[in-house]
Amino acid sequence: MERGFKKLNGIELVSVDVGYGYVKAISSSGKEVIFPSVVGSGRDRTMANFLKEDKEKLDLSELHIKLGERHYYVGEMALKNSLDGTRVFDKERYRHDYSMILLNVAIQLVTEENTDEVILFTGLPLGYYQNQHEAFKEKIMEESLLIEWVGQNKLRKVNIKDAFVFPQGMSALWATFMNHEGRVIQKDILREGNQIGIIDIGFRTTDVCVVEMKEQGGFRVLFPYCETIDQGVVNLHENIKIAYQNKTGGTDLSENKINRILKRKSITYKGKKVDLSNEIDEALNNVSSSITDRLNKLWKEESDTFDYIFVVGGGSMLFVDHLQESFDNRLKTIVSSQFANAIGYHRIGKIMIEPSSDNRRKIG
Repeated sequence: MERGFKKLNGIELVSVDVGYGYVKAISSSGKEVIFPSVVGSGRDRTMANFLKEDKEKLDLSELHIKLGERHYYVGEMALKNSLDGTRVFDKERYRHDYSMILLNVAIQLVTEENTDEVILFTGLPLGYYQNQHEAFKEKIMEESLLIEWVGQNKLRKVNIKDAFVFPQGMSALWATFMNHEGRVIQKDILREGNQIGIIDIGFRTTDVCVVEMKEQGGFRVLFPYCETIDQGVVNLHENIKIAYQNKTGGTDLSENKINRILKRKSITYKGKKVDLSNEIDEALNNVSSSITDRLNKLWKEESDTFDYIFVVGGGSMLFVDHLQESFDNRLKTIVSSQFANAIGYHRIGKIMIEPSSDNRRKIG
């Protein structure tokens, strides 16, 4: 999808948001991808690759790579075919080898084959940003991986010329009130003194924070109102699993099947359609209540005077309607919410690296 991003002096600009649930990436060539943040052990699939009809076309559901002699499945391929497919939930997950695999795979997926160098924009949760962003950048700069794309007969390495790490959540807002040229398009939001609440609902956690706008579009983080809540889309999935087991007597459900239930509000079990719409609604209410209970303790009545409250992140569209009542229907969402952080990284990053930009001072 074309978002108006452009290369800088011939160098590809790439933004990657490595979330707990999904990796989202966009580039200045106009490419974008999204795939589950899962890596697992793979195996030699010579026969499957031989029988594949179109060996040139890369299928995002069959990401199979090699690093040296080790096979790995990535994304949906790991979910479906790897016995040890893993999401990294460590507090310092940027140190994990799988995080670097996800990052490098994403970079290569959104760049042209002749690209050998990029400038990378990425981010960390607000709660971890202050203590981890420098170490994360060092790790990124050290680990440009030589990846063999199994079944594609391709061996690639894309070097990272420079990397910029930004705070998640706040970056999502920059996607809303700044265009791809770095011009402010929502000046009412940037008004000095405005207090903005951010509820960033991810796969594993919900990051909440409040910022106060400063002169010329800068901002300061009001840390007493910022926290990571241990509730997210994964808790919704767990609720749905329990409801499914109680209603059908079945055992476990894969993530793919849970996502299908969320879309269809039902599942076919032993030839019969089982309606789960009430159970889904109850599950959404349960997780939403956990989030709002914690927010009420953290923000108390202060939120009544916030100028704006935004709900962002991959889980925003699932939960926003169930959160509205607690905030008198004042919650706002943003366009392309799942890609919002990646878009925000790109827009802030472009301003930071353009020597002629007058907007650099506005980032704060």
